Amino acid sequence: MERIAVSAARSAPTPTSRTRLCSLCRCHLSRYNSEDLCSGCARSGIAVQPALCVPPRVWARQDVRDALLHKDFGRLCQLVREYGHLRQEDMAVLTGLSQAFLSMLESGQRRLTNIDRITLLLDGLNAPVDITGPMLRPLAAAPGPPLWTAS
Repeated sequence: MERIAVSAARSAPTPTSRTRLCSLCRCHLSRYNSEDLCSGCARSGIAVQPALCVPPRVWARQDVRDALLHKDFGRLCQLVREYGHLRQEDMAVLTGLSQAFLSMLESGQRRLTNIDRITLLLDGLNAPVDITGPMLRPLAAAPGPPLWTAS
C-alpha cells in the first residue's frame, strides 16, 4: 500500500512556474511543445488561424502580371503561392476552390475557363482590379439616378 501512495504522489504533476496550459482546453502542455496549443486542439482546427492574404508585393511582380495577362491561372496560382508563402490549402481557404482542383490546375491537368470560378479565384486572392481588368472582375455599379422616371 505504501508503494502505491508513493508512486501516485510522484505521477501527479506539481505546479511550477514552468507549467504551461493549452490556451483553449487548459490542459498541461508538454515541455517539448513550443506552441500555445496542445496537439489535440491544434489538430481540431478550433484555434483561430492567422488571417490569410496575398501580400501586395506579389501583384507587383512582372511574372505574376504576365500569367494573369495570358490567363494562365495554373501558373498564376503557382506564383502567388510561391511569392506569398502560401500552401494549396491556404489558397483553397481564400478562394473557395478545392485543394484538389488547385493542384490539378497548377499541374496543367485542369483549366480554369468558367468565368464564375475565375471571379471566385481572383476575388479570393484579392487581385487588384487595375491589373485584372473589368472583363475578369467587373466593377460594382455605382448608385446613380434611375435611367427613366415615371411621370
